[in-house]
Amino acid sequence: MPRHVLCIGAHPDDCEGSIGGTAALLRARGDVVRFVSVTDGSKGHFAEEYMADPDALVRRRHEEAQAAAAVIGAEYECMGIPDGEVFVTLAATEGMVRVLRSFGEPGQGPDLVLLNRPNDYHRDHRYTARLVLDASYMLTVPLMCPDTPALRRMPVFAYWHDAFTEGGAFRADVAVSIDAVIEQKVRMICAHRSQFFEWIPYNAGTHSALAGFPSDPAEQWERVAGWWRDDAAAVARAYAARLPAGAQYAEAFQVSEYGHRPDAGELASLIP
Repeated sequence: MPRHVLCIGAHPDDCEGSIGGTAALLRARGDVVRFVSVTDGSKGHFAEEYMADPDALVRRRHEEAQAAAAVIGAEYECMGIPDGEVFVTLAATEGMVRVLRSFGEPGQGPDLVLLNRPNDYHRDHRYTARLVLDASYMLTVPLMCPDTPALRRMPVFAYWHDAFTEGGAFRADVAVSIDAVIEQKVRMICAHRSQFFEWIPYNAGTHSALAGFPSDPAEQWERVAGWWRDDAAAVARAYAARLPAGAQYAEAFQVSEYGHRPDAGELASLIP
């Protein structure tokens, strides 16, 4: 039976860099994978055209997210909360309960939910994690959002790797070699051109016309691909003892105390 894996990020490009390789492996073995963006991505740019027409950026980012998911045959869903406006409210929590309950077999829901830890640097990220965790217990409560059938079991919730230490350092419960799918991960990331080729170089620089970023499209691709190969290589070095000998690229996960707590055998079968 295929497993159902829900990957939840605050923005349309948040999942690919952190779990894109694992998602590709899960799809390759026949699992159903869905990327969820809590926000519409309407603030992630600097161009005047998007200041004048934020909906144009929303449409562009939706198309990019769909193209990224299509690289591995994953699904994509957007909750539509305005970018920069994620808060833990009743409406948002109910929306998250419905998102979680409605993926997978009725009453079963997802087998695995992947998300960032709630001590992330970005407020949208922190509150997205908080929404998922706040919704978790309510998944099995029938009188909460009775329009969407309550679950008869809890999914496993697992955080993707980060380097933050405020609130506690990341703990790697499982590390995944993604050598076989690193180029698929790069293709998913590079599908988000508005972010990795435009907004992020601008935001990380001097806010002056992408200073220092290549103008040639091929060079741009290699620059962005290099960033993410280096990132995955650093994870592999950090958790080499947990990986097959010689693994060059990896992703890692920490099982949350919320939700179902798998034993070692179940975890190994759930995350390849």
